[in-house]
Amino acid sequence: MLDKVSVVITCYNHEAYIEQCLRSVFNQTYSNIELIVFNDGSTDQSGHVIERLLKESPFAETSYFSQENRGIVAVRNEALTKITGDYLLFIDSDNYIDVQHIEILVHSLQKSNADIAYCQLWDFVHDRHVLRDDLDFKLEKELEGNLIDMSSLVRVSKVSNVRFDEQLDHKALEDYDFWLALILKNQAKPIFVKETKLNYRVLDNSRTERGNWDKYYDAYFYLLEKYHAIIPDEILKASQANIKLWLKSYLENNEKLTEANQKIQEKDSHISNFQKEVKTLKNLLSAKEEELNSFEKELDEKNRELEAIKNTRIYKFLQKLKGN
Repeated sequence: MLDKVSVVITCYNHEAYIEQCLRSVFNQTYSNIELIVFNDGSTDQSGHVIERLLKESPFAETSYFSQENRGIVAVRNEALTKITGDYLLFIDSDNYIDVQHIEILVHSLQKSNADIAYCQLWDFVHDRHVLRDDLDFKLEKELEGNLIDMSSLVRVSKVSNVRFDEQLDHKALEDYDFWLALILKNQAKPIFVKETKLNYRVLDNSRTERGNWDKYYDAYFYLLEKYHAIIPDEILKASQANIKLWLKSYLENNEKLTEANQKIQEKDSHISNFQKEVKTLKNLLSAKEEELNSFEKELDEKNRELEAIKNTRIYKFLQKLKGN
């Protein structure tokens, strides 16, 4: 019998995407799946969509939990108490997987005797990779920055008592911390699987979170302190490399910001000069309008004088003489 895979889908206000996510799980070639769906206090129609679709679930073990919003850390920790499978796969409700995705990941773990199977993220809107290209696992690279997305297949026996850190809820890197705990404390072996990709939806808030360096490094330094006693030398080297990367990025961003400010100042200067020119032209136009008005008044006066002359007896007499 096939090993059981517990698929946990977490949803918050993704009524537009949850159906694609769920149907991608329904259509898996791997059949022994336990499906658990959490609606974490969505305020849109996500709950109605989920309830409707779960009636079509092909899996005998299908569970649905709807609750007040508690945050992703609390939801995932609750999921860890409910799963009964041999393997675990978290999927965010705005993403989806290809039909052979789970089968490929399970086969990769069984063939390599590894514990965590992770893959590249595919931005299906812009047809490009989201993560770096060199994703083959090395501890040094993992300590410099997370290689493993949360939607990776993990052997449940390696999870043991590891939980998501509540200190990182609504912050950053809660998934990174989870993988570090499995790797450093429970000696879990990760493997990069290139034969499949996770279809990843890059939303506006995704871009914002990925570009929030202050939030990232607050969490990163918290993790350094948390794990420094386990592998201090590697952590130190990794932190130095990561800090250099951060400083490089910070300096590059600062340089770009300076260039942008200079361009803005130049544009402001051009706008100011243009406004001055416009003002000068308006003054000239106003003067010309006054001259034109004055000319029109003079013309009107001349016309009145001409009409007055035409009404005089001598003018009429002269006109009769011309007629003769």
